[in-house]
Amino acid sequence: MGERGRRGWLVLAVALPVGLPLLAQWQAAAAFSGLVVVLVGPVLAVQWWSRRRQRAAHARGVRRWIGHLPLERAVGLWDLGVGAAFLFGGGVPVRLTARPTGLTLAIRGPFGGPRHAPVTVQWSDIAGVRAGPAGRATEWGRVALLPLTTVTVHLVHGAAFVMTTHDAAGLVELVEARSG
Repeated sequence: MGERGRRGWLVLAVALPVGLPLLAQWQAAAAFSGLVVVLVGPVLAVQWWSRRRQRAAHARGVRRWIGHLPLERAVGLWDLGVGAAFLFGGGVPVRLTARPTGLTLAIRGPFGGPRHAPVTVQWSDIAGVRAGPAGRATEWGRVALLPLTTVTVHLVHGAAFVMTTHDAAGLVELVEARSG
């Protein structure tokens, strides 16, 4: 979607809550406000709770990060099948865990399991890592209300895997210390 399309949605998002009360449409304004609270509130609450839970785990010393891997990168790791595009259009939900042998990637939730076994990348196979802000959307379609961070782990063989997360605290430092 181009910059022009985003402006159109922004204008509409501002016009409805401002225009309806100006037109004395108080019931429509209240209905619109209720709809926004019902639709956006739970998503924002879940993302906020996920970030809070992840930061609390890091404070306790747990080295596990949750995020999403782009579908085209995940297909190289697991046999996801044809329906994966419908399930994981915005990215495959993954859990990245630091272990003594390396970084282990596992599919989160009901989609993981014996068919999609976790994949471990050895510390010696990691060439470097970098992280940067992704804003609230990624180029592969992941959208979030809270800001995302994109973490790219470069492998010795020239490949890389990219993961977006709400909180990458400690991941870059840990990978740099272990792989260096």
